Amino acid sequence: MANNDHENRGSGGWTYFSSLEHGPLRSRADLFLASVNWNALLEYAAKKRNGVSCKLLPDIGLGYNHMVRIVQFSDGNQWVARLRLPSLAEGDSREDVLETTEIRKFTTICLVRQRTHIPIPKIHAIEERSDCKVKAPFMLMDCLQGNVGMDLGMSVPPMYKKAFLRGLAKIHVQLSTILLPKIGTIVAVNADGTYQQGPIPGLGGPFDTATEFFKAWADKTKFGMSDEQLREACGPYAADIIPSVSSFAKSIGKLADTLSARDHGPFPLCHGDFGLNNIIVDDKYHILGVIDWEMAFAGPWEIFGDFPLTLSIVPPAIDAPWNYNGDGSPKSADLIERFEDQKGYVEAVRQEENSNRENIHHLSEALWNLRRQQLATAMKMYQDGKVGTYSKLIDQFISNT
Repeated sequence: MANNDHENRGSGGWTYFSSLEHGPLRSRADLFLASVNWNALLEYAAKKRNGVSCKLLPDIGLGYNHMVRIVQFSDGNQWVARLRLPSLAEGDSREDVLETTEIRKFTTICLVRQRTHIPIPKIHAIEERSDCKVKAPFMLMDCLQGNVGMDLGMSVPPMYKKAFLRGLAKIHVQLSTILLPKIGTIVAVNADGTYQQGPIPGLGGPFDTATEFFKAWADKTKFGMSDEQLREACGPYAADIIPSVSSFAKSIGKLADTLSARDHGPFPLCHGDFGLNNIIVDDKYHILGVIDWEMAFAGPWEIFGDFPLTLSIVPPAIDAPWNYNGDGSPKSADLIERFEDQKGYVEAVRQEENSNRENIHHLSEALWNLRRQQLATAMKMYQDGKVGTYSKLIDQFISNT
C-alpha cells in the first residue's frame, strides 16, 4: 500500500493533513501530533549536526503509517523527520513489531545504497523505540526538493513520459542485481558483510524456493474485502464473481510449483510498492529519489517482474468484459495508452539490461511472460480487494501451460 508520506520533498503543497475531516484518521493524527516531544526531536537533530540550531517548519506531511516534518537548520540545510504513527491494525503496534519494521527498513536501505546507484536519501539517525525522549520511533534523513507521485495526480505528462520510464527501468534493473539466497526480508548485517534474511510479515519464511513462497501466500493471504463488502460490490454479478474470488488463493496453492520459471535462488530484491507514488521527481520528472522501503523483500522473479504501479493494468481476464472489444483489444484510449506504455517499459528494461556487464535479462523476461506476470498482478489486486473474475485468469494460465 502506498503511504504517500511526502517524506523527502520541499515543504510546499502538504495539504492532506489540514484537509482531513473529523474521523479516526484525523483523531489519530491529532493525538499523535500532541503526544510527540518536538523539542526533544530538535535537540536530537541539532546534536547530530554538532550544535547547529534548528526549527520545525509548520507544514505537516501525513501518510498511512507516518507523520513527516521538515527540520530547518540555521545554516540553510534541511532534514526530514519521519515519525511512525500508531498502527491502525491490531497486533502491529507492539513495540517489538515497530522496532523490527524500522530496523528492517534501515538495513534494506543500507543494502541498496551499498550495491547500487539508486538515489535514496541519506539517513542521519534512526530511533526504533517509541519510549525514547521524542516519544515515537523516527528517522532523520536528507530532504530532497521534489514531489512524489501522489502530489502530481499519479500521472506523467506525455512530454516527459519516455524519459521518466527510462529512469524507472534503470532503477528496476539495478534492483535486479541485488540477489539474495532466499525469499524473505533483510533484517541484519552479518559479521562477514553478508545480509541476514528474515520472515515476510504475514507470510513467514524465509523460503528456499518460489514454490514455498506461493504456497505460503495461498495459505495465509485473505481477500482485501469482507464477505459482506464483496457481496455488495458485486451487485447483480455476485453469483459469478464471489466463487471466482473465493477459489483464487486455493488455486495459487495448487499451482505453486508451476508459477515460477526460476524456482530456486538467488532471488531479486522487490521494493514492495514500486511506482510513481514512491518516486521523487523534479519539475521535469527526472527521478531524484526512491522512498518507502519498509515493504521490501527478496522475492520470486515473477513478483519482482510485475510492472510498477504506475503502469499496472487489471489483467483482461479479471476485468469487466465491456472494457474490451470482441477481438480482445482494449476499447478506451486510456487503456490503449497503458498497454503501449507497458511495451515501452519492457523495451527500456531490455536496453538497460543490455548495457549492463552481466547482460542478464531475467527482469525483461519476467515482464514479458504475460501468463505469469498477470498472475503476479492479480495476487496484489486480490490482497487489495479488487473485485474481478479471478478464476478466469487461472483457467487461462492452465490452458496455456
